[in-house]
Amino acid sequence: MHEASIVEGVLRLVVENAPARSRVARVHVRVGGFAGVSPEALQFYFSALREDRIGAQAELLIEREPLRAKCAACLHSWTFEEPQWLCPGCGASRLDYENGMALDLVAIEVEDAGNNPDRPEDPR
Repeated sequence: MHEASIVEGVLRLVVENAPARSRVARVHVRVGGFAGVSPEALQFYFSALREDRIGAQAELLIEREPLRAKCAACLHSWTFEEPQWLCPGCGASRLDYENGMALDLVAIEVEDAGNNPDRPEDPR
């Protein structure tokens, strides 16, 4: 359920940073494997909350950040799509993750809408 407040924060950043009188086409975010958020829930809340803030036309693109880890035993570096707890090379349970906690707003794609009176404005 905390995804709703995360989406609110993303939408606030989009409104603050999108050029005036532009239409937001796409919002890109990157989510790490240990960020503790559900991409499906982010999509759900984005769809529910976007219309009043940036318009119903905006899409949310979610990029899953691959996890990077190094085995403390064999010193081999690995990249995973999902968290792993054993080294695929030597079987040790000593993987040190280098990333995975990020939840980043990567990009805001806009279309020049000129003087668009239909663009919702942030009331704040």
